Amino acid sequence: MKPKVRKIYPKVLALLAIPFLLSGCARDVECNTGESHVHKYMGSNKRGTIVNYFDSEAEYIEDQYQDVNYDTFRYYRKDDYIEITKEDENFYKAKGKMFKGTDNWDFLYSIMVAKQDYLEYSSNEDIFEYWVEQKPAKRNFTGNVRVTHYQYCGHKLTYKDGKWVNERSPFVDDIRDIIDEYPYFEIDCYRQVQKEYHVNKDALDTITLEDFDEFTRPDLSNTSMSNTK
Repeated sequence: MKPKVRKIYPKVLALLAIPFLLSGCARDVECNTGESHVHKYMGSNKRGTIVNYFDSEAEYIEDQYQDVNYDTFRYYRKDDYIEITKEDENFYKAKGKMFKGTDNWDFLYSIMVAKQDYLEYSSNEDIFEYWVEQKPAKRNFTGNVRVTHYQYCGHKLTYKDGKWVNERSPFVDDIRDIIDEYPYFEIDCYRQVQKEYHVNKDALDTITLEDFDEFTRPDLSNTSMSNTK
């Protein structure tokens, strides 16, 4: 499906002129193109910008993060739209709020930059054991260390038995490993995995993330969408 992006204006300018004057905002009015279509939406936050397409006339669409560290993501409708067939409508319903990765690589790359591995140290200060990212005083350090690692998944939509089926990829260490086969992504396209170790307390001052090779980390010096430099 290769979309042909078109603009509402000036095609339906006459249809929108009166509602625009009355409401003061053309986005609140359906575009009345006459054909089946999906609208272009754009949203941004501190991670970056996403371009997406929805079968909707809403002024904005929200996508809620499961990650509590980020606010609700909000898409705003643009004037561009894509004409689709009736059969294509089912595809966009199945796609839901997922966005195409190749159209939004900068955003996906920013996720990998934000979600880098880190070390945590077990401390037993005040009797209770808890995990901290800062190296605790040696007298409170239990000797337990854990690596928190991020992995990523994508989705592909396959037409089977008369309907679109959403298939999720295996979790991988680098989004580039799946972006071609699984081209669609959710805003929360990652998970945490952790591995605990016990080390000598005297080694606390010299321990770094590189001392543990349990996980493969993405090459962030390569900003390309391809793993092949």
